Amino acid sequence: MKWGNYSMSLYIKVGSITNAQRSAGLLRSSGYRPKIVRIEKPEHEDGCGYAVEVNAKGDEPVNILKKNGINIRGVEHR
Repeated sequence: MKWGNYSMSLYIKVGSITNAQRSAGLLRSSGYRPKIVRIEKPEHEDGCGYAVEVNAKGDEPVNILKKNGINIRGVEHR
């Protein structure tokens, strides 16, 4: 299982609600527990202002999304 005690949360900016929903589905099917969040004050490059938050040890969730054609607009490690 991929959802244990992790020290890092990834905040993956994906732009639209559609991409956020697709991203959450892809990550869920890979064993993660993603959460769709609205960016409070989105910048122009953030698109419609949606992100997916997921706990992970590394950048595997980002790689999963890129491999499946999701346009990543930014990643923050929290």
